[in-house]
Amino acid sequence: MTEWLRFLAVVALGVLIHGRTVEREPDAEPVPNTPMGPAVLAPFRPPEGEPSLNDIRGGLPDKYEKQKTTTPKDAPTPTVPDDSYLQDSPHPPIRLAEELEDDPEDNSIEGSVENFPVDIFDGESDMAVMMKLMYGALDSRLRLLKSRVRNVEYTAGQVLRRLNVFDCSDLKAEGKRSGAYTMYLEHQGKRPVKVLCDMDTEGGGWTVIQRRLPYPTGISFNRGWHDYKLGFGDVSSDFWVGLENMYVWTNARHYELRIELTDYKNGEAYAHYERFYVDSETQGYRLHVQGYTGTAGDSLGNEGTLDNFTADGMMFTTQDEDHDTSHEINCARYWKIGGWWYNRCSWANLNGPHREPSEGEGIGINWHKWRNKEYLRSAKMMIRPVKVT
Repeated sequence: MTEWLRFLAVVALGVLIHGRTVEREPDAEPVPNTPMGPAVLAPFRPPEGEPSLNDIRGGLPDKYEKQKTTTPKDAPTPTVPDDSYLQDSPHPPIRLAEELEDDPEDNSIEGSVENFPVDIFDGESDMAVMMKLMYGALDSRLRLLKSRVRNVEYTAGQVLRRLNVFDCSDLKAEGKRSGAYTMYLEHQGKRPVKVLCDMDTEGGGWTVIQRRLPYPTGISFNRGWHDYKLGFGDVSSDFWVGLENMYVWTNARHYELRIELTDYKNGEAYAHYERFYVDSETQGYRLHVQGYTGTAGDSLGNEGTLDNFTADGMMFTTQDEDHDTSHEINCARYWKIGGWWYNRCSWANLNGPHREPSEGEGIGINWHKWRNKEYLRSAKMMIRPVKVT
């Protein structure tokens, strides 16, 4: 209803302006003065065939139709100006974005040009054409504004989601299923981190930070400090999520750690730690675990008994950053077994090379408290915030 009132107001204003233009000739002679003052002019009579102001006020459409019927046959046909002159106008008509052309909701807006009664524009006067162009421009601008509002709402929703989703446990609360998701951690660089979420094991909500599949994938874990810091691999295959990301997560909330293992005899085992976190890079991403339970044995904390192979309390070592306690060798470089929290060296190494049982016994993917020096078939590390009771 509001749009109709606005339209009628514009029509009335345009008609009034048009009528006043008809009533007075712009090139008329100035009014002469007389000794008694300005001369009294005779009432203005419009040229024959043109509507007067009284005619307009009394109903222009009817009189205009009558005049059209009396127009001589040889009179020139009024031409409807095209809108090509608007191309160079400083304010060209607003065109609707392409994405709105197929939007059924926008194309059905009440009062749009397509749904507007076309008989109101039957007249071929310049005013009718201009008003139609003006209405089309306003209609397009309103629809474009509506599109922009929707985009702002969508962007605001994405920003709010980034602020509220920190790890897979937050997605679990939203009812998400297991799969790959992107997190936005607020650390230096603010890189998006693609992670694998396990929503099924022990109630779900686990963020997978490391995975070795039951078969070789061609992804080498014998890498330097930079790769282990930022992460490498792919969540659809073998991957390491990155020490910096582990640090950000585990120093923002209290996390538990679950490690799942399989061997080449179809055996399965797990190790669960009630508390898991790593220090910052300046501290060498030092490992802290406690509260072991499970079936695989405590190969990280050695059940609280410190020795030369205990990983708990150790800094991370790679082939180009030696932080282990051995004075003779760099465990990662000497054995070519990837980065880990080595002591001299370790009871466990889940980042070792993927080897088959036929290759003998040695250092590969190992968890010595379960299968001693046997090669393991797969491994997975995942973390979840500890539930506050």
